[in-house]
Amino acid sequence: MKYIKVITLSLGIVILSTLAFVGVAGATSFKSGESITVAANETINSMLFVAGNNINIAGTVNGDVYCAGQTITISGTINGDVICGGQTIIISGKVDGSVRLGGQTVTLSGTVGNSATIGAQDLVIDKSAVISRDLLGGSQNITINGKIGRDIVSGSRNLNINGQVGRNINGGVETLSVGSDGQVGGTVEYIGTTDPSIATGGKIVGKVTRTEPPKNKSANYVAPGYVIGWFVYVMLTTLVIALILAGLFPRVLNEAATAANKKPGQTVLVGIIAAIVVPVLIIMLMISIIGIPAAIIAILVWIVIIMISNTFAGYALGHAMLKNQKQSIWIILAGTSALTVTYFIPFIGFFTLLAAYLYGTGMILNQSKKLLVRSAAKK
Repeated sequence: MKYIKVITLSLGIVILSTLAFVGVAGATSFKSGESITVAANETINSMLFVAGNNINIAGTVNGDVYCAGQTITISGTINGDVICGGQTIIISGKVDGSVRLGGQTVTLSGTVGNSATIGAQDLVIDKSAVISRDLLGGSQNITINGKIGRDIVSGSRNLNINGQVGRNINGGVETLSVGSDGQVGGTVEYIGTTDPSIATGGKIVGKVTRTEPPKNKSANYVAPGYVIGWFVYVMLTTLVIALILAGLFPRVLNEAATAANKKPGQTVLVGIIAAIVVPVLIIMLMISIIGIPAAIIAILVWIVIIMISNTFAGYALGHAMLKNQKQSIWIILAGTSALTVTYFIPFIGFFTLLAAYLYGTGMILNQSKKLLVRSAAKK
């Protein structure tokens, strides 16, 4: 069992180079709750971490913004990068740096001083929006009404260009259309089954090269650009749970990680036993009519444990990677991001996901036992 800790630490070191945005904590501000607002007349002179159901940033932030929530609205000025995951994301303000967004619906009507990496189901770049450099990501439907300064690298089912693209378009697109106000300043190279549709007044300056999807692939062939977009979406939405838990229960996470990393073998063993025993117990409860309500509750609880097991495992990894770090937010960002990256590595990803599930489950159950014992002792 000693080798589990060694493998975990080695994996963290290998991937640490991909986590430059995590760095070492400086001055930070953390806000969490049901509804979080940064008023228009408010200025925050530090990095800002926000976790909540409804987030509204109308003021000025002189630093990077990390946010996770259901509805996120940024109408203020961000003098740094924006990294957010949520269901609905609307950015109508000014972002001096880059944006990295993951959500179901993303609407951009403001300005981005650098590049945008976005994974979403529906992405709309409004007429007033400006992305100074590149747009990278994947979405089912992408509508470009504004201006992209340089390139688009994307995978999507429908890509509609009604604005301006400064240079080239690359990726995988099922349906590509250029509206009457649309203009692409460079070449278009994409993998798809249909030729582009160009309305009167629309223009593609460079050469258009369409490549049929490989015939040895299924009809549901997914282009690399879409995979990148999906990765961004999964990465950022995973951090939603991580940020909320780190903000609300930092002590619980820290205690669980410290105990687990001291006895990694025991932690994994608890996770394995639970993965075998819990489904059997649920089935046994379902057999009895009296036990059905208990079985339903058990299923719901087990689903929650599965959902947050990755967060606990990520915190344990971050705790091992950043031994001298005291702020929970940095620990969980480093560890959870590292785990999520490995999930997309062929073959290795499956085993990493399984290990995180078992390790995280063991952490949760061990910590729950400790909390129950403390509660009983107090009574």
